[in-house]
Amino acid sequence: MNSFSINRFWKTFSWVVATNFRTQMMWAIGAAVAVFLMEIIIIALDVSYKSYDISLRTNVRGLCSVFIMITTLVGLSTVFFNINKKAKREAFLMLPASNLEKFLSAVIYATVVWALSMFLAYIVGDTLRMVVRSLMYGNPWISTIPNVVENLTPNIFKLTFNGFSWAVMLEYFFAISLLFWVHSLYILGGTLLRKYAFVVSTIVMILSVMLTAWLVDKLQCRMFYTDMMEISNTTVVVDHVGFLGYVYSIATPLLAVFNYWASFHIFKGFQLITNKWTNYDILKR
Repeated sequence: MNSFSINRFWKTFSWVVATNFRTQMMWAIGAAVAVFLMEIIIIALDVSYKSYDISLRTNVRGLCSVFIMITTLVGLSTVFFNINKKAKREAFLMLPASNLEKFLSAVIYATVVWALSMFLAYIVGDTLRMVVRSLMYGNPWISTIPNVVENLTPNIFKLTFNGFSWAVMLEYFFAISLLFWVHSLYILGGTLLRKYAFVVSTIVMILSVMLTAWLVDKLQCRMFYTDMMEISNTTVVVDHVGFLGYVYSIATPLLAVFNYWASFHIFKGFQLITNKWTNYDILKR
């Protein structure tokens, strides 16, 4: 089955959602409890805060934003974790759908459904904190949701610049490409590795950041930067793109495409019985 059918894809995706519904609910409940306890403990330990509101908008919002990002990446890295067991793997691979339809069903589930469930879990945990603090301490109902959403929302559309700037547009393109690269990296890790996919993918990402910092320092070349110039008693902001900015703007989307291609290629080679650590036996290829 090589052709792509929207109808088959939807049925496959629905099967994935239904099969993982109970497990996803348990993860969401656990995440909601974790958010509630985390917020309660942070507020209780923050003895230096001037007000309940300030404590929420400083410490709590930051940690909740990090919590959502980490749980989202965990979901991406466990894209095929649920089919590690032979029976579940057999059921998934035997679905009457093409490889692309099955692959996209799993990826979209890990990307969209998992992320939404973690965000809803955060909302439940944050709401539960408001109820408990209001009943026990008489605190006002103040939610951290608007602040967390602000932290997680790209500020591309909030920035303004004077006229068309190639440097700014390229920086936006790089930022979007970087998000896709991170997504593709964790999908590749979750497809290739059966164990410790999140840990390995995170190590690769950290090493990539360290390599970038080393190159910037070694080559003395910044990626994107701005200069302030005085022209006719007017301060003008001039945006620039360094050599590494051009290199990374080209390399990042290419690496993302490669990661997606490699993930799909590995998925097509899935077998019922496979290596203990990986889903791809290099020695047999």
